[in-house]
Amino acid sequence: MDKLPALKGMTQAQKIELVQLLEEKKRRESTYRYKRFFSSRYPWQKKFISATAEYSQVALIAANRTGKTDTGTGIDAIHAMGDYPPDWSGHKFEKAPLIWCLGYSADKIRDLLQTPIIGRKTDNGWEGGLIPGERIVSTESAQGAANAVRSVYVMHKSGELSKIQFWSYSQGQQALMGDAVDWFHIDEEPRDPTIYPQVLTRTATGDQNKGGRGILTFTPENGRTDLVIAFMDNPSPGQHCMNVGWDDAPHLSEKVKKDLLESYPPHQRDMRTKGIPMLGHGRIYDLGEDFIKCDPFPIPDHWLVIDGMDFGWDHPQAHVQLAWDIENEAFYLTRAYKARQVSPAEAYSAVKSWADNVPTAWPPDGLQTEKGSGLQQKSYYEEAGFQMLSDHAQWEDGSRAVEPGLFELYDLMRRGKFRVFSGLRDFFEEYNFYHRDEKGRIVKVRDDILDAVRYAYMMRRYAIRYADIKSPPVEEDIYVPSSSGW
Repeated sequence: MDKLPALKGMTQAQKIELVQLLEEKKRRESTYRYKRFFSSRYPWQKKFISATAEYSQVALIAANRTGKTDTGTGIDAIHAMGDYPPDWSGHKFEKAPLIWCLGYSADKIRDLLQTPIIGRKTDNGWEGGLIPGERIVSTESAQGAANAVRSVYVMHKSGELSKIQFWSYSQGQQALMGDAVDWFHIDEEPRDPTIYPQVLTRTATGDQNKGGRGILTFTPENGRTDLVIAFMDNPSPGQHCMNVGWDDAPHLSEKVKKDLLESYPPHQRDMRTKGIPMLGHGRIYDLGEDFIKCDPFPIPDHWLVIDGMDFGWDHPQAHVQLAWDIENEAFYLTRAYKARQVSPAEAYSAVKSWADNVPTAWPPDGLQTEKGSGLQQKSYYEEAGFQMLSDHAQWEDGSRAVEPGLFELYDLMRRGKFRVFSGLRDFFEEYNFYHRDEKGRIVKVRDDILDAVRYAYMMRRYAIRYADIKSPPVEEDIYVPSSSGW
């Protein structure tokens, strides 16, 4: 309203010019929105993008409607232009790349991959895609769907031409031969098991002989296929898997989620809403997230707390905090953190706000000694600031059996006596996939936080009052920090 007087004083020509300027501003904001792509992403999307800098194959196995394909096509478009935002943390190509985008059919590729990347052809050229039309030099048509293209040539920041090629799984793996691919995007899992190996073969000499890389974005509709098992249970050093569900998609309203959930068959709901493949074999914790989830709340001073940790370097190390309502014999997981290739000092810096002065349970491998120094692994964490218990995690009788811990924790969950603060997505990601193989053995992958929880529970007899964290008592024998532990 305060701008109306100024408008009243403008001539008709000035008003027209102002409208034109505003329209041009709006057009530019839309045309060059790729510059805001990274900064506007959800935290999980930024994490996914960042993983492409470290791993050559990154899979986003996610629920429907979470934005997985939109995330992937945004990455594809930015690679094609080479115009990386200043805060971009993912992989970067120094030269114009050859990009393969693969999907089910020509129609699906056009609608789900081609259109978000380059838009639609108009009298003014290509409009509406993340790549501005002015950077699209030429296209080659594809058969099988109206307005579909086979190849797109894009002006790269280096001055060279990037090439995006769209491939349909229906063409078969024999069509995917000959080229050295720098970047690939597989959208939805191919049912033909020969497709993915063929794509990987094409990346062998990509990115200037450093080896190409790429992403997979799909909902696991085919269940626990070999591809899903490889990424989730047995990833190679170059592979990384992320799982995303509806809780990670704020753009979905509660009404939309409710309506969609009711339309899905019960046996598909975890797959559709959490991106969890139907495991087929022994899910260890088969209770839904909502059954054990609760909203965070302040921990009462008289409750007990204890931390648990799992060592790691190539696989993540994990740290958790367990609060114990001893009067009601109930437990609450209130904190969870995990990260790969971080030092003890870096880990302590990340959790110090809640781990300071709290006894920490740890596994037996903390007794392993380093060849050079002869120091035990746990001593580095003591030096960093963690209050490591003097003995590794064990039951009161000195045993270390895993199965009793799993049984007791599951029984607590089933009786409503073990709850997890909402928002601890790393925990729930592990929880949803924790399972046994065909022979009943626990699949020891993506279980770092779960192991840390079990260690904390095993050593709960050493938990301390929450009130004593900030003001630790100096008289009580049970709480005497020393260089050797507790």
